[in-house]
Amino acid sequence: MKKTLTLLLALVLTLSLTACGNDPASDILWEADNDGGTETETAEDTDTEDASAHLLDDANTTSSAVTLYYFDGETVTSRTCYTTATEDELLEVLNVSVALVEDGDLSAWEAPCYGLWTCDGEGYDLTLAYYDGLWLDRDGNVWSGEADFAACWEALEGEDEDGTLSVLNFPNAGYLAPVNSLFLAASTVADESGISTMPLEMTMTVVDLTDGVVTVLIDNQSGYEMEYGEYFSLEMEQDGEWYVLPPQGTLEFNSIAYILQDMEQAEETCDLTAYGDLEAGHYRIVKDDMTAEFWLDENGALTDAG
Repeated sequence: MKKTLTLLLALVLTLSLTACGNDPASDILWEADNDGGTETETAEDTDTEDASAHLLDDANTTSSAVTLYYFDGETVTSRTCYTTATEDELLEVLNVSVALVEDGDLSAWEAPCYGLWTCDGEGYDLTLAYYDGLWLDRDGNVWSGEADFAACWEALEGEDEDGTLSVLNFPNAGYLAPVNSLFLAASTVADESGISTMPLEMTMTVVDLTDGVVTVLIDNQSGYEMEYGEYFSLEMEQDGEWYVLPPQGTLEFNSIAYILQDMEQAEETCDLTAYGDLEAGHYRIVKDDMTAEFWLDENGALTDAG
């Protein structure tokens, strides 16, 4: 069965989508300009610099898949392509010329919006978020340049799709969440009326914060030998509700269980530098169903409650 879809992209760009059996080279046929992508004029803005770039120049499709994300305001869906020829055609369409925007307002982002993940030539994650002509890169920079993500998303219909994701999986959500509640995920930690897997006598307390690294004290007064791991998450409180913060960088944890005997204490560290510069507010570390609350002042230092 052959299906052809023709779309008009910004300026002159024709997209032809053809599904031809299992022939990888003919999954999608794109006709783009010779410059790779669509050259668009960005809106005049006093906050926009003259410098332009192509954010996908460093993408390496030879050894990496390409995943597109769609966030409708509630759920995140991804579609992943593993065929190099199709990946190259997708990136050729999306690798438009963009201009750096100073002081980009991330609070103005809305849904629906799109994201992209692949790897660069050195094997590092190359992540981008896109909304209404604005791009957010993995370093938190905002760029301006129109691209037809909707057409590319439709072109990947039928590819490897995952509809079980949350906003925590959306590319570069760590930069959006602190300033835009749309990108906050509700905490799943049981409240005081819920059921906890940890005994009430197993507690965790923040005792220090230095150079972005939190030290917590875990105290086992449960009457039993207890275990805990390295994994933790960071949550922030807004209007009496707790929300999970996505990190701006990569968090890596060793899969290991630590044993804590009854009536013993242990100090562990939680590196928060992957979350960037945290604003003043009320936070908590979550580890193995234990929580440790703390407050930060305007300088990012520990302060008393409230």
